[in-house]
This record gives sequence, structure tokens and C-alpha cells, in this order.
Amino acid sequence: MSAGRLVPLCVLLLAASPACAAETEEARQVFARVAPSVVSIQVMDGKGVVEGQGSGVVVAREQVVTNCHVIENATAIRVLAGDTGLDARWLRQKAAMDLCLLQVAGLKAPPARLRAGAALPVGAPLYAVGNPLGFGLAVSAGLMAAAEQKEPYPHLLSTAPQSPGSSGGGVFDREGQLVGITRAILGSGQNLNMAVSASGVASLIAAGDPPPVVEAPPPPERAWLQESGALEAAGKWKELEALGRDWLKAQPTSAMASTALGFALFKLKRDEDAEAALRQAVALDAYYWRAWTRLAQVLHRRGATGEAEEALLKAEQCAPLQQESFILRSGWLVEARRLEEARTQIREAIRRLPSNAVAWRLLGLIEEGLGHGEEAVRALNVAMGLGDASGESRRLLTDVYTRAGQFDKARQSAQENLGTGREGSRAQVHLGFAELRGGRLKSAEERMRQAIALAPEEAAGWSGLGVVLLKTERRDEADSAFERALALGGPDAGVLAHRAMLRHFQKRPDAALADARQAVALSPGNGVAWRALGLIARDLRRYRESEEAFGNASALITLDLEDLTAWAESRHGTGHRDEALQMLRAIEAQNPKQFSMCLLMAKVLDDNEAALTYLERAVDIDPTSAIAWSSKGYVLMKLKRLPEAVSALETAVRLEPGLANPWINLGEAQLYSRNMGRSIQALEKGLALAPDALDARVFLTQAYLAVKLPARARPHALKVLEKQPDQPQVMGLVMVSYLMEDNLAVASELYLKIKARAPEVARSLRELTLRSGIPAARGLPE
Repeated sequence: MSAGRLVPLCVLLLAASPACAAETEEARQVFARVAPSVVSIQVMDGKGVVEGQGSGVVVAREQVVTNCHVIENATAIRVLAGDTGLDARWLRQKAAMDLCLLQVAGLKAPPARLRAGAALPVGAPLYAVGNPLGFGLAVSAGLMAAAEQKEPYPHLLSTAPQSPGSSGGGVFDREGQLVGITRAILGSGQNLNMAVSASGVASLIAAGDPPPVVEAPPPPERAWLQESGALEAAGKWKELEALGRDWLKAQPTSAMASTALGFALFKLKRDEDAEAALRQAVALDAYYWRAWTRLAQVLHRRGATGEAEEALLKAEQCAPLQQESFILRSGWLVEARRLEEARTQIREAIRRLPSNAVAWRLLGLIEEGLGHGEEAVRALNVAMGLGDASGESRRLLTDVYTRAGQFDKARQSAQENLGTGREGSRAQVHLGFAELRGGRLKSAEERMRQAIALAPEEAAGWSGLGVVLLKTERRDEADSAFERALALGGPDAGVLAHRAMLRHFQKRPDAALADARQAVALSPGNGVAWRALGLIARDLRRYRESEEAFGNASALITLDLEDLTAWAESRHGTGHRDEALQMLRAIEAQNPKQFSMCLLMAKVLDDNEAALTYLERAVDIDPTSAIAWSSKGYVLMKLKRLPEAVSALETAVRLEPGLANPWINLGEAQLYSRNMGRSIQALEKGLALAPDALDARVFLTQAYLAVKLPARARPHALKVLEKQPDQPQVMGLVMVSYLMEDNLAVASELYLKIKARAPEVARSLRELTLRSGIPAARGLPE
């Protein structure tokens, strides 16, 4: 909970108080006078992506002072004055004071007047102007908290509230003269802040040290593995050879690079060179199984069959679950016409990865060679159902029926004649998934139920049925199917990943997370499992875990726009705002009406006006979404368009009255609108739905105090203090409730506690309650 969201007590306790109104008016006048001299600063990386922001003050013609920590890691600096953005150059610095001077060619903003002469007395009013949180220039009022210090450099302390993004902004007196440059927030609550005095700024304008020399970062590493995979899939062997050589130059000890080069040379029929490259690969990494299978292919073609078999065994020792060695061995046995042995090997390959169409096609070829026509038909139909793009399966199937004289049965066999028992069941499962991928849900369910009928003891049929039932939102039936699959087959990454998503939809977050974590632990190469973990961890706000999971998933499977939006949200949650924004821009380019992208873009953007544009688009896409209306209302409230905010939030609670957040936002908007009765009603409703919402309790405390109901206000503030005891502002609300009841003894005890923790907060509270006309406040200790 941010103290910055507290409505000023003077507004709540005495809305028409002349002292509060005068203070606010003076702040407006100072802001109007000095704002043209205060600028925003953006720092960017080498690609022009904004990495951070701060504030600065124009102190001379085309010269701006800011904090060095704002710009020290920037590749490029940009100064924003009004609607104009200009490139800036780091001119000089005084590092000990954290002050840096920028040269901004073409800057027309007027310089601020530096205060000279006698130092301001303690208690003098001060006004901080900067760009807090990147929302645009804003002013906050405070007091001179201590006498100006000269050591280790000229500085002063003020109570004007600051937020991230204010660094480098100006602190001004009531005449609009620059008193200092904001440097740091001290302590909690953001109410005691250090600023470098105007005399320090003057010394920097006169002279300073040159900026440090920054070395350019190295270029990003090339995506060697992904590029080699793409070239291999496309059969571009000469290009793969060139890439492999470049890869080895960049990474001379990479076994993957040597393997890519060796396989390209093998495909180009340069076996001697291929063998040399692949032997280099296994020398670099004796546990890289793919290097051993590629070497086996070269050795086999060169006639070294014994060495080829040894290489395959090495691959199986390195990666016991891979199937490539069994497919290769089966193919070599077919060449040797040892078909029974070949069938044993290819069945093992299919057992390890049943979705491999090439393996099923090879099984069909073997069964045809053995004279097993029906078994060949079944295997080839599975291969086609799994999407065998080569056309070889269909050709082989045509040959089988041609020899049998049954030319009209090729397609019929793909639909009906898939055998019996376990093999038939597995074939039905694979075809069921093919139907599911094609969006034919009814056919997919029929296939899965046929699989179960053929072999009810096989886990795969139950798992496949669970996936189809989950897709059709029959969640209780899906749960039973997954339980049955796990009982029959034991822990399985695929089943656990799908059950994790089911439990996620059932709002069982802990169970969903446990399933997803177990799935990726069992099978780190399962992209669906990583995707499930990413989605579930995102919704649990475990953003770092989610970001890592999506990164792993993206390397294994293709993520859709919804997945990419969730990944962007996780990146934003881990503080990588610019990367998240870049992802969202890419998603928007593909589909500007993607609903979740619009909602997240509004959250990520620093500009409320821009955010409102996306939220209005979201409402247009789905006018029945309470979340979209609530988010729109919240942004309108931040823009101080309160009647529109209230209207949007009332729409949100009408659409989905069971959601807490729209009620809380509505209560806050009514609070700012000074409609205290309606604010209390909305906040009480929000608390009933979300009893742990501390911000709702703070707003409710303030609303009850505003209508002079301290006994109703106090319990909510005390609940907040149970969870967050170090909140002097909330303690102040409790103190005010006792003062309203003339309970000076308890109020004084609380006041002394606040004073011990935050003296400036205590002093401000005392002055505020006195100005608000609470009689008991006169008895508070000095």
C-alpha cells in the first residue's frame, strides 16, 4: 500500500478549510511559475529502447541539471520539454554530489532562478516539482526539515513527498526560486528527502569533471542453434555448412557447432570431412548424444557398421529416452532385410515417442515387407493421421491395397481399420489427437473412447480423453479421466501438464502449480508443460518463475498471442518493462484487437491518456468485461475525470458484482468525489468480497472519518496496522479517530509513537488536526 494514495486529511476533515485551500493554491502558483523550467529525462539503450526515466531542471541556456544516477548507464539521453523531445549530451559532473550537467541543443525552456543569499529557515514551505513514476510533471508541498548542511557537500532536507522518477527534479521556495535538486528519499513513507543545495548547482554550472568513458556493449550472441535447426528442416545443406563454420569460429569448443557442420557435410556426401567434424564434436562433449547418432550415420555409410553400432550405444547411454538411435538401427536392419529385428527396434522408438510419423511410416514399411498387410495399413494410417508430410505413407498404403486389389479402401482404412488391442488403442489415440489439432472435437472424442474400449488398461486413451473433455469444458469428467490415466501409467509429464491447467481453471492454484512443476521436472523437454507452468505462475504473480517457464516453452513449441501476452505480463512483473512493451507492440502489430494485450498495454504504459485509448479499445472489443470497465474507470480517476470514472466503475460492478476490485475502485472514486455515503457503500461491498484488501480499509477509514464516525473508522485502520505495523500515516488516522472522541490520552500516546518513528509526519499531523478544528488536538504534546 502506498502512502501516496491517502487523501489529504485536511480535505476529509474540513473540506472547506481556508488553510488547506490556501496551501493548495500556493502550490499551484509555484508550479505554474516553475514548471516550464522542469523537464523529464529518458535514458535509452543502444537500440533506442527506453530503460528508465527521471527529472531535470533547466539552469542555463540549453543546459539541464539532473542526478548522475539517472543517466550514468545510458547509451543515449533524451530530454522532454512539453511535447518536444531533444537529444542530450553529458557535459560534466560532480560525482560526490550526484549532480550532472547536460547540454541540450535547441532547448527553448527558460532557466530556473537559483536562490542566493541567506539559507531558508527550518519550517519554511518548499515545493518539489518533478516527474514521479513517469506520469508527467507534478508538484508536492512540504517544509524545510532541517538547517542547510555544508558537509560533505551543500544539502538540505525537505518533507515534500517524492516518488521514483522524481530524481533530478527541483525543490523551489514560494517565490519559485530553485533551492535544490532532489537526490534521495530517506527512510520509509517518502516524507523526508535530500536535495543538493542551489550553491552546489551553481558550482557545477561553473566547473566540473568530465563524464566517464563508457565502452559500447558487445553485440548480442547469434541464435546459432535455432538457425541451424531451421536450415536442417529446410534441407539447405550448403547454408548449414557455412553456418557451422561461422559457429565454430565464434565458439571453437562448441560440440553443437561441430555436429551441425558434420551433418551438413554428411548430407553433401563429403563423408571424410563429416567424420572428422563429428569426431571433434564427441571429443568436445562426450555426452552430447546427437553427435553420436550423426557420427553413426557417417560410419554406417562408410561401411564401418561395428563402429556405427558402438556410436548408437553411446547415444543411448547419454540419452536413454531418445528414439533416434532406434529409428536409425531399424532402418539399417531393413536394408539388411532383417525385418523382425527391425520391427523390434522401431516399436521401441514408437514406445518412446508415439507421435513420430516417420517411425510409424517405417513400421508400415516393415509390416508390408513381412507380409502383414493389415498391420501395415494400421501403421501407415497412423502416420498419415499424425501429419506425415512426405507423401510416402500414402504411397505405401496405396501399394498395400493395390497388391490386395482393394483400391477403394485406402481412406476407409484410415477411418475404421486401425486394429484391436493395445496397438489399435494407441493408433486411435494418435489419430484422436490429429482430429483434435484439426478442431474436430466430436471425432477426437470418438477416437479416444474407441481407444479405451480397445485397451481400457492403457493410460494413453484415458489421458487423451481427458484432454478432449478439458477442451470442451467438461471439467469434472476430465478430472476423472486424468486420475485414471495417472493411476494406470504413473507420473507422466503430459498428463500432469493438462491436469495442471484443469486445476487452474478449477481455481485450485496450489494443486495446479504442484502438477506443473512436477511435469517439467519429469520432462524438461516438454514445451506444453513449461507453457502450463508459465500461465499458472503468472496468475499466482510468481513472475520470475513464469518468465523462465515461458522462455523454456518458446524454445520448444510455438506460443500463441495469448501465451505471448502472459509472457509479457511476467516480464513486466519482474521489472523488465521495456521488454514487455516491445513484446506487446509486436502482438499489437499482429492483432490490434487482441483483448488481453489491450488490458496489459494500459497497465504497462506510463501515460494515462495512452492507457485510456487501449482500455476504450478493450471495452469496444468486449463490452461485457467488468475488468475492462474497472480498469478504464481507474485510469479516468487517475486523470481526475471523476464523473466519467464513477460511471465506468458503476458499469463494472453491474456487469460482475462478485468482483472485489471494481467495488474498491468505485469507492475510491466516490471518496475523491466527496460522495462519502456512496464511497462507504462501495468499499464495504468490496471488503465483503476481499477481506484482505488493505487499500480498501484505508479508504474506508478516511471516508468514515470524513463523516465524523470515528468508531466505525478505527477498526479498519487497526486491521491495516496488524498487517503493516510500520505505517505512521495509518497510525495517524487512528490518532485522529481518538481525537474526534476527545480521548486525548490514547491519542497523545499514539502521537508520541508516531513522533518517535517519523517526527515530520507527527508534526504535520498535529498542525493538520489543529487547522481542522478538532478541539482535543490542542492538547497534543509539542
